[in-house]
Amino acid sequence: MRLKALVIDLDGSVYHGTKLIEGAAEALNHLTERYAVLFLTNNSTRSRAEYVQRLAQFGIPATKEQLITSGYAAVRYVQANYPRTRFFVLGSPGLKEELREHQIALCAESCDGVLVGLDKEFTYAKLQQALTFLLHGAVFIATNTDPYLLTSEGIKPGAGSLVAALETASGRKAIVTGKPSAFIAALIQEQLQLPPREILVVGDNLQTDILMGRTGGMRTTLVLTGASKREDVERLRIQPDYVLPSITDLPRLLASL
Repeated sequence: MRLKALVIDLDGSVYHGTKLIEGAAEALNHLTERYAVLFLTNNSTRSRAEYVQRLAQFGIPATKEQLITSGYAAVRYVQANYPRTRFFVLGSPGLKEELREHQIALCAESCDGVLVGLDKEFTYAKLQQALTFLLHGAVFIATNTDPYLLTSEGIKPGAGSLVAALETASGRKAIVTGKPSAFIAALIQEQLQLPPREILVVGDNLQTDILMGRTGGMRTTLVLTGASKREDVERLRIQPDYVLPSITDLPRLLASL
């Protein structure tokens, strides 16, 4: 079955923090002439509009409709399942902007939902406040459970570290909307309107990008510029269809298929 669409992870696959992977822009701009392209990230700190601006700065044109973040996935999940819920948000201004854009109610008191993303201003007081709502039965949603972020400044704690703190304190498990959840895989297919085998997921993380693609029935390519290395494939027993040194090798691979 011929490939018709690419789902491209961002951090670790296209760039590292503020540094573009050499040749990534040229490779992607070439591929967008032949394939439908979605950009996918578990990082919920920016809104889709902010990611469009960020990609433009790297010389990669994109529209909001081509962006799926774990924050946007949370928006879609809330719209489908908890449209009248008021959410206390542990997260960035970008996540809150995405929520407000879609008319999701945010609150600080008497909240019946808790939504957790990466919050770089996380405090013990916020943890206590979120825990109080959870112990009173609030819906518990996490954008993702990534334990850490690979940045140009080194490894930093990810949203998963905050989610784990709340799960431990509350004794409850969060509903996760980002990679590798089945929800975000379904969202990709809904947006592209294609059978799974006509979609190729490209990413640097076996446990998020590749696992999501495989469980969603899509084809997968691991690029070795980020979280996972070649030896991790056997160790984790998550087998991508293809392994490439870099996203810059993707056009050559696709030309051979």
